Order: sequence, then structure tokens, then C-alpha cells
Amino acid sequence: MKRLLAILIVTLVFAVALLGVRSGAASQKAVPTFTKDVAPIVFNKCAVCHRPGEVAPMPLTSYQEVRPWSKAIREEVLERTMPPWFADPDSSLKFRNDRRLSQKEIDTIVAWVDGGSPKGNDADLPPLPKFTPGWTYGEPDLIIPMPVEFEVPAEGELPMQNFYVPVPFNEERWVEAVQLRPGNPAVVHHSIANVTRLPEGAQIVNGRAVRANPSGQTEGVETRRGGGLREGDEVFQSQDSFTRAGAFKLIGQAPGKGFERHRPGIAKRISPGMYIQFNMHYQPTGRPEKDRSMLGLWFSKVPVTHEVLTKGVTDIIIVGGKEIGETRVVNGREVRVRGRIPNIPPYADNWEIIGQTLIKENITLYAFAPHMHLRGKDIKYILEWPDGRQQTLLNVPKFDFNWQLHYELEEPLKIPAGSKLIAIAHYDNSLKNRYNPAPNKEVFWSEQSWDEMFIPWFEYTVDSKDLRKIAATSASKK
Repeated sequence: MKRLLAILIVTLVFAVALLGVRSGAASQKAVPTFTKDVAPIVFNKCAVCHRPGEVAPMPLTSYQEVRPWSKAIREEVLERTMPPWFADPDSSLKFRNDRRLSQKEIDTIVAWVDGGSPKGNDADLPPLPKFTPGWTYGEPDLIIPMPVEFEVPAEGELPMQNFYVPVPFNEERWVEAVQLRPGNPAVVHHSIANVTRLPEGAQIVNGRAVRANPSGQTEGVETRRGGGLREGDEVFQSQDSFTRAGAFKLIGQAPGKGFERHRPGIAKRISPGMYIQFNMHYQPTGRPEKDRSMLGLWFSKVPVTHEVLTKGVTDIIIVGGKEIGETRVVNGREVRVRGRIPNIPPYADNWEIIGQTLIKENITLYAFAPHMHLRGKDIKYILEWPDGRQQTLLNVPKFDFNWQLHYELEEPLKIPAGSKLIAIAHYDNSLKNRYNPAPNKEVFWSEQSWDEMFIPWFEYTVDSKDLRKIAATSASKK
């Protein structure tokens, strides 16, 4: 009996030990590997920026590149700071370019790092997506470089630099996708490509719009700094761009933004006789640098029904409960003119500004692109329907100046005439803002990073301006 009992005990111990070994083996197998589980996530969600020549500080295109950063990646995805995406999912509409990782993807990365970040079987590694160097959407149909290379000094504050290139085609073209690509990302803080006309009385010299002197000569223009101008030459400023007939913003570029692709059937129109204006904000790096940014255009391959337009929610500005502006009489009629926005006071931690735009005809809304600087704290887009109901469209509770994102609606939104778009933003000029360079100083509204901006862009089409109907009507009148 004792012998039988001993055998049973030994058998039980062996079974438990074997179960433990099998359990341990199963546990080992449960650890995700880079090649099978993590690479598909990193390649699809991270490599578009984390590859050679792009904005991210290090490439993440192989196990050898990812492994040294695994613990940092774990923390970034747990905090949801990477990939960068700041729209609150619970109080915003859904967006088709939402970069957030799913909870399953986050859990996979965390389990991989906690399990020792194993490589896995090389046969499981998926191919890296095919990227065209420098371009998001493959080789553009047309590349337009800045007309000259600009030399950025090692130090100092630079005003916005404007360069003009005549539109290089003789017929109207429709742009389905567009990308503004820095030639030297280290010095390009942000940039905008506008389609505009030349200011009255201007001519182009070395890529600059300058006014001829009374003799018709442009003396004093030289080629240093890639077409810089001597003191005394009159250069036209970027503020004039949008007052010219037919002028519009084509694309804005900043970290996290610089490529847009419109839905089939809608596009941006570029007409012959216009100019591409490169509106460049450079930041010195401590050593002399050069830049020659480029604009890439992809033309629509299908018939276009509506033109994409870009506008800011800034027709009316309200600060402290009061509208900023005054009524003037222009050509015999009263016109409301927007006034100067007050400066942000020192140490103000929740300074509010409200922008409003009345929707005067039925439109379809496609995207948002809020732009603020270092004190930008939060921003919210609200739609007020004609019956007074309000709906939050986009809520960015923690705005990050380092990432100027473009939020593209998953489903375009039809907005009837009589509605109102409202943008509410707050700025933090206090010590609590770790990006604040000078909380003890008031903040001016201008173009430098330490100044502020409030430009709540949105993209839309006008429903009534169906190009097919317009073309049919024009044809019937002939």
C-alpha cells in the first residue's frame, strides 16, 4: 500500500512539473514577436514618418532600428502620444485619417516589450511599404520647386519669406492630391503654398515680387541669400495674398501635416496666369543652412464635380464677450471691418478667443486644420444649426504646437445655409505651459513661434456650384 501511495505521489509531482513546463512553453509562445506581430503595426502606422529623410528623429524600418527604442515606444503608445493624434474620440466626429493605435495594437506592443522584445522568425516579416523618397503618394505628376535656393543665416529672427513661381501650364488643372515638401526640414518651421496673383505693379526678380522704381528698373536686387533684396527694395508681404482676386491656400506644411488627398470628384483648381506663392517660415539652427522646398501635384484622374475651398472660422472674432471690429462706410454702404485682436496678457492661463463664420449657402464640409503657436492650449469646432442646436465637430483638448494636424472627416458633413461655424480656443501664457518661452510678457499676434496665431481652417465645397450643371448651362447659352 505504501509502495502504491509513493508511486501515486511521484506520478502527481511529475504531472504537475510537466504541466508547469508546458505552461511555461505556452507562455513563451504567447510573447509577440517583432516579425510576426509588431512589424505590421510599426510599418503601417509609424514608418511613413520614421524613415530616412522624413521628419521623425529616427527610422523604424527594421528590427535593428526598432529594438533600441522599444522601451521608449512602449511608453509613447501607452500615453497615446505616438502616433500623434489629438482629436478627442468621445466628443468629435470620426476621421478617416485617424492615426491612433487600437487597444489591441497597443497591448501587442506592450506585451512584446515586456516579453523581452524578441525578433521572431525572419520568414514572418512583412514587406516594408513602398515609399517614394520624400513623397507620400508616389511620384507626383508635376513637381514645382522654389524658384531659388534660400540661404538661412545661423542666427537671428527672420520674417516670412515669399517666393513666386508662375503656374507652368496653359489650361485649367484640377489637383486631387498635393504635398509641400521641405528641402531642409531642420530649418523649415512651417510653410504654406498659396495660389495667387501678383500684387499690382509688381514684377518677379529672382523669385521675389518687387515693385519697380520710377525709371522702371529694379536696381539693388542681387542674388545673395538666394534672391535676397538690398535695403530699400519694396517687397510685397504675405498679408496681401488673400486680398487678390482668385487667391487661395493650396496646402500648409508643418510637422505632422503637408500632404492632402481629396476624395474622387472633388479637387482644387489651379488656373493659368496665376502664381504659386511659397510662404516660408524659417528658423535658424545655429549654423548657416540652405533650403529649396518643393510642391508636388497629382492631377485628378476622374471628372471633377465640385471645387474644394479653404477658409478660416474668423469672419467674426470675439474676445472677452465683445466682437473685435468696427463698422465703416465703403462705397456708400456699411461694412463690418475686423479690428486688431488684443494681446494675450502675461501669466494668463486660459485666455479665450472665439471665431465665427456664417454659412450663407449649402456646403459640404470635409476637413479641419487648426493652427496656433506655443501658447495654444485647446481648440474646439462647433456647428450651430439653423434651429439653434449646437454640435461639436472637432475637440482638441490638448493642442500640441509641435504637430499641426489635418483632420479629415470620415463622412463629409452637409451643412445648410443659415448655420454657423464656431471655433473656440484657449491659450496658456502661464508658468504651467512648459513650452512657454516668456510667461512674464504679453503675447503679440504675428508669424513668429513666440508670437501667436488663431487660424481655424476648414475645407468645404459649395453644393450649388456643381461643375457639370454649370458647364451644361454655359453650353446651352451658346
